[in-house]
Amino acid sequence: MKKLVVLAASILLCTLAQAQGADDSGTSAGITIIPRIDYNPVFYDGKFEEATLGNSSLYSLFEGDISDKLSFSICNHWLSTDPKPLYQNTWRSDDVNWCDWAYLEYYPGNFILTAGKQVVTFGGFELEQNDYEIHWDMMSSLYNYFQCYQWGLKAGWMNDAESTGFFLQAVSSPYGEKPFNAMSYSFQYQGNYGPLSLLYSTNMIDNWDGGYEWMFSLGHQLEVGDWTLGVDFTNMVGDPEVILRRGVSIFGTAKLNPSDHWEFVGRAGFEHAHNQNLDNGIFGVAAHWFPLRNSQNLRIHVAAAHQHLFNMNSLTIGAMYYLNIPRNR
Repeated sequence: MKKLVVLAASILLCTLAQAQGADDSGTSAGITIIPRIDYNPVFYDGKFEEATLGNSSLYSLFEGDISDKLSFSICNHWLSTDPKPLYQNTWRSDDVNWCDWAYLEYYPGNFILTAGKQVVTFGGFELEQNDYEIHWDMMSSLYNYFQCYQWGLKAGWMNDAESTGFFLQAVSSPYGEKPFNAMSYSFQYQGNYGPLSLLYSTNMIDNWDGGYEWMFSLGHQLEVGDWTLGVDFTNMVGDPEVILRRGVSIFGTAKLNPSDHWEFVGRAGFEHAHNQNLDNGIFGVAAHWFPLRNSQNLRIHVAAAHQHLFNMNSLTIGAMYYLNIPRNR
């Protein structure tokens, strides 16, 4: 594994050197630094319990093109509200660490091959959002408790119109303490048909008992004018102790973008764990304001969420900024 990391680092350093001096070679590289600061008061049973820093964090996104058929992407999570585990967990696959993903992607013709640390292809459109963008209290338990960044391979095919795609993936399972101690296998169908987008996936995930957890996900998204409407269904719910529990998870999302300066989001979901007979309803609304002229680099946000199971209410107020270091060509 160490040799793999050294090799990947060498490739990326060479890529940067090429990008700095390349004019027409097709190579490029760019870095985005993403700091976020939140204030997050939380109430249980109507009483103030604590004030946290919410999703306060520091990320960086380093990506570019090595050639017209080969690209790379690295997302690093440098700081969180509890940064120590990020570095203690460096070589663990059952928890988050300072490297969210780091992969090479090769795309000759209609085929796509991805190698490295990547997102497990499961869930619906909820999983398409980056961690630094979301409000934790509005997300499903699956999003919060399933460690979705794993080392492995993914191969896929897209038609010429890029409207239909099929993907196979083999990556580490979050049930394994170290990469490749256990495996997860996935099949995903992607469809983009005008205003309608689909994400359907099947996952076979090694568990602690030497068997497999079968997870099925159906994601739907529809764009209607300034609105984006989505519904995600999964036959699993997340659990902080056992990772996955069989059950039902269904979430609906409505997003309104009336202008370049405003975005409004509403979410409602229901989760049921069969073996514990636990039901939870999650509701949330958020407003995102982009005050800069001709730019959405700065986001001021306010969000409120309710979780029925814990009788919890929370409020999040904060800001996030995208500091772009432009690509060189």
